[in-house]
Amino acid sequence: ALTRSSDDYLTLEDRAAVARRLHAAMFVSIHMDSAPNPLARGASVYSLSDVASDAEAARFAAHENAGFTAGEGDGSVDSILSGLAMRSQMSASAELASRLVKRSAGRFELRPEPHRFAAFHVLRRAGAPAVLFEAGYLSNADDELLLRDPKHRSDIVLALAQAIEADVASRTRR
Repeated sequence: ALTRSSDDYLTLEDRAAVARRLHAAMFVSIHMDSAPNPLARGASVYSLSDVASDAEAARFAAHENAGFTAGEGDGSVDSILSGLAMRSQMSASAELASRLVKRSAGRFELRPEPHRFAAFHVLRRAGAPAVLFEAGYLSNADDELLLRDPKHRSDIVLALAQAIEADVASRTRR
């Protein structure tokens, strides 16, 4: 399911609520990035983690999460069980991100260390394995040209589809 098919804005909570309402098997949030450095380029994949992979990922998540705070557990049994479920979701999300990187490698440019981690609210609230895929940088002239190219976008879609199929297959075997 798509959360939207036009450029209408949905809050982070609204986006995650769609996944929860549909009992989604996974959540893939697709974006095009920008950066103050016009030389930054390449695709990257973020998965949920309480600790960011680097300072840039932490800043990005903080910017995206503006207005949301991470819920802290209160030590109750429900809180402990919720924490265990979140750890399982984080692990499955990291596996999905790894599959995405593997399927993308060699098809289009990836950032150095393309699998990154951060505490994104939308990934935490999706209720399913979740990743945020950044297709490239609109602030980079070369990436922008590629993102305008239907063949390049087709390569991205194929990598996403194959990673999703592999992820579903891996869970079916369990």
